[in-house]
Amino acid sequence: MYNKKSDYALNKKNKEAIVSRNAAGEFIRLTKEEFASEEEFAHWKEWSDNEYRQEYNSEQSYKRLKNKLQKQAENETGSLSVEQLLLNDLADEERKALVNKIKSVLTETQFRRLWLYYVEGKTEQQIADVEGIAQQNVSKSIRLSVKKLKNFLVAGCETD
Repeated sequence: MYNKKSDYALNKKNKEAIVSRNAAGEFIRLTKEEFASEEEFAHWKEWSDNEYRQEYNSEQSYKRLKNKLQKQAENETGSLSVEQLLLNDLADEERKALVNKIKSVLTETQFRRLWLYYVEGKTEQQIADVEGIAQQNVSKSIRLSVKKLKNFLVAGCETD
């Protein structure tokens, strides 16, 4: 069940306005009257609903992954990897910022495939079947995405 006070729920529940947060974290409402036309409002309302839903789904996937890793750690005699410890220690805001940085480096398709593969545990073949493409294309896309991220992280470390 989702949080009824979340940004996603508040925006979805209010059909006559787009509910969002401003830079200070306060909720604002954009009503139909603030748009040039009913069609423009409908377009942006649909867009905001989709964006909030994607963010919500990402958060849920992250929580499932975190729980899975914690249960796995409890069941195993070995310790968590550095990557798992890092993911577990990230605060929600840090996690969101990290995901946004990753999204800025990758195309939407690359991000989706990487997410499905590494976070949701889908196989390359499962992803290919859903997208109606060859498994080799998914494999190549994931490899290139990882390479892009490595280059981005190396460049980020060099500027620090």
